[in-house]
Amino acid sequence: MPLPIEGQEGLTARTRDHFSRIIPLMTDTSTAKSIAASAIDARSEGLIALSKDIWDHPEPGFREHRTAQVTADFMREIGLAARENIAITGVIARINTGRPGPHVAIMGELDSLIVPEHRDADSASGAVHVCGHNIQIGNMLAAAVGLSQPEVLATLSGSISFMAVPAEEYIEIEFREGLREAGELEFLAGKQEFIRLGELDDVDISLLTHVETSELTALRPAVSLNGMIAKRVRFIGRSAHAGGSPELGINALNAANLAMQGIHAQRETFKDDDHVRVHPILTRGGAAVSSVPANVTMEMFVRAATVEAMEDAAAKVDRALKAGAMAVGATVEISTSPGYLPAKFHEGLGELYDEVVTDLIGKSGVGRMPHRTSSTDMGDVSQIMPTIHPYVGGARGRNHSDDFDITDWDLDVIDAGKAMANTTIELLGNGAVRGREIADNFDAPLSISEYLAVVRGYQATEKWSGSSPSLLGDRKGSGPQIPFSFS
Repeated sequence: MPLPIEGQEGLTARTRDHFSRIIPLMTDTSTAKSIAASAIDARSEGLIALSKDIWDHPEPGFREHRTAQVTADFMREIGLAARENIAITGVIARINTGRPGPHVAIMGELDSLIVPEHRDADSASGAVHVCGHNIQIGNMLAAAVGLSQPEVLATLSGSISFMAVPAEEYIEIEFREGLREAGELEFLAGKQEFIRLGELDDVDISLLTHVETSELTALRPAVSLNGMIAKRVRFIGRSAHAGGSPELGINALNAANLAMQGIHAQRETFKDDDHVRVHPILTRGGAAVSSVPANVTMEMFVRAATVEAMEDAAAKVDRALKAGAMAVGATVEISTSPGYLPAKFHEGLGELYDEVVTDLIGKSGVGRMPHRTSSTDMGDVSQIMPTIHPYVGGARGRNHSDDFDITDWDLDVIDAGKAMANTTIELLGNGAVRGREIADNFDAPLSISEYLAVVRGYQATEKWSGSSPSLLGDRKGSGPQIPFSFS
């Protein structure tokens, strides 16, 4: 008999009509994978062209309007009903099979970085996809092509969402804080906003495939990644003629330089196993060379493998910032934002993915990416549900750099898309036995409400006067309240 009408949620009218004429035979998962793969292969040229088009039109976080439109248009083209403008630029299409089972989210990231030195950087903004998010959208949509086939859906139980998420790269903090002040968002990263908005409330399992700078033909889940705390810092001095009367000024640039030296002096206190990384940049160094710099701004990340190590390093950084201000008599404003929680990915889900990859490209393509000191908001997702974050080869150069390039579009878009589609078939096929087992047995470190309380606890602002060090200034935000460990 045809699938019930509730099993057609998320499909356009034309696709529902096709869906209603499919007899839901209990097709085995291998047949469903074959059907999905054939559908992906039939659209492979268009999927790669779309990924290259996104490469050619990079947009940084919360500005990805064109990329989001391209993504939504493709979803509609393959018969999915897309919701747009989620967390400013996000796009979601969901399919409900009409049979009870877990809800699997397949994600891709919309945003680019800003690396003006890259040959393909946008001439106006400096934006460029040197983290490969363009292929994430491609492989997510490839999975959508395969999984939206009525013959495949007829074998599955549960729901699938395809989520194009904005702003994974935690950049342009001042711009994003402006969006927050305007009430357009609360958190400065896309998946955090998705969680806040309730878009992951009923999601049970999440998948995302990231590129790695390796030309290996491999799809390897990561084990864990650093978390991070973000800071925007402003040193306030006093302007004066830099040549004629510098003694009348207070040099905010000197305060910033001394603060960076103080941060460097702390590095030997960081334990190797904590994988601490602190990397500040100056975003404003002064107004004119003839005037003593009175307004100097910085942005920085404080990264570590555990929440405890992040907090320890962040406290040392704050001391160094205040020390720089005190040394020259400047004032420092420190704005702290949540950043990302450390990522701990689900090994059982990774093992299921290994099975799929072995069938797809052979055992030589299987493995693990050991702990990485980079950070992602998939770490936040991993704290509330079973999550995997595989890395696919097929790129060269240095990540986030001027020589990054995609070398194997078929691997990164088509094979990676098939791997996510086939993993979802394994999770939701045969009555969703494997998906239920993973979802039901996951001991989440945090509920969603606990997660929101934790990340909100990191939000704080502090103004501290180095000319009056006994006045500790006005601190807003209580700091994190975390009664448990993520290590």
